[in-house]
Amino acid sequence: MICPFCSLLCDADDLREIHCERRVASLAQFHSIRPTTSPPHQPDLFPLLRSAKRILVTGRITSVETARAAVAFASKFNATIDCAESGHVFKNLLAIQRSGLNSVSLAEARELTDVFIIVGDDHFQTTVPRLPMALSNGKAHAQTVLLLGNFSNDTAEQWQKAGFDTWTVPCELSSVPSALAHWSLWMDTLPKRIGGAHPTADDNSHWSQWMDANPLFERMRIANYTTVVWSAENLRMAQADLWVERLLQWIASRNETNRCAALPWASTDGTFQQVCNWLTGFPGRVAFRDGVPSYDPHKNSYEQWMEYTLSGTHEESVIVLVDETVNTQPFLEQHQHRAVQGTSLIELTPSSVRFPTNVAGLEDIADMFRADQCLLARVEAASSPRPFAKSAADWLKELSQ
Repeated sequence: MICPFCSLLCDADDLREIHCERRVASLAQFHSIRPTTSPPHQPDLFPLLRSAKRILVTGRITSVETARAAVAFASKFNATIDCAESGHVFKNLLAIQRSGLNSVSLAEARELTDVFIIVGDDHFQTTVPRLPMALSNGKAHAQTVLLLGNFSNDTAEQWQKAGFDTWTVPCELSSVPSALAHWSLWMDTLPKRIGGAHPTADDNSHWSQWMDANPLFERMRIANYTTVVWSAENLRMAQADLWVERLLQWIASRNETNRCAALPWASTDGTFQQVCNWLTGFPGRVAFRDGVPSYDPHKNSYEQWMEYTLSGTHEESVIVLVDETVNTQPFLEQHQHRAVQGTSLIELTPSSVRFPTNVAGLEDIADMFRADQCLLARVEAASSPRPFAKSAADWLKELSQ
């Protein structure tokens, strides 16, 4: 089964019985939302949409059906569409567009990897609590994990319990690509400094003495398959796409002799990125003109749309906010107070008064990609649909009529 919260394969028979802190917290928040008990008033918004000079479709879109409906809606009304949290994913996308990607699937990484390099901090572990179990091949101490960043002892213990030989190297995330590059250079020149070439199986030279004193570096050097895992959501730094680009360049350089691959972890909007790419040829940040998509990864972001609207007198602007999660307040608190006079807000959210939606994967069956974006899965509903609430896709289809 697939958990829509940490987006990993779960070995439990019933997702409602999983003792996952993130899922329990989300379910508790979901049940705290009061169900709609009477049909909401739904005004005719077609004249508003037709007269609008600027329309933005944004929010948190997690299911395939809603992503398709959102792209179709944006195409009909010549709107700009950008998933609200795609800023995380685009840190990877911008780098991949420039450098390419030596990628690997979760299944291949689990079965073939000798050394995992997990880059991030405890927030990554909290966001994806079942990651150690997902990467483990079930053989105790057969795989090495290097936790590179700001990981606690508690996180290291979770990896050890999953069967990994775990090493923790504290460092600043911003320095990781350059540190790995220096390690490669250092390893390449080490034989010259200790006298001798790379050792054979019977070598008892200075190299063997150094190897005994530095077992982690030696494991990294001789690994046949290395996989680097990171989450763009953890990269809270300026120009994070350049950080990813340098990391991808290091990964590519390690493929000259052995296999080294990237497993970039996406947030829940990975499904939107995939579907938008199918339908338009672009992963988001698309502005439609006469139904034709125009891609601009900077100008067409929802942040830039907001800034441009604030800087002018765009009274005939409309924001269509789509949210398929239970976590609606952070987005509204961050952006609603910035709305300028004359900007209309159409909310298709679980807590909406006029257009209440069921939550994808909780109340509605949802097709979505796993966070490693390698598997499309159907997530069954865990709760009964709320009265008078529809899916976000159904609302968008009605607005498009």
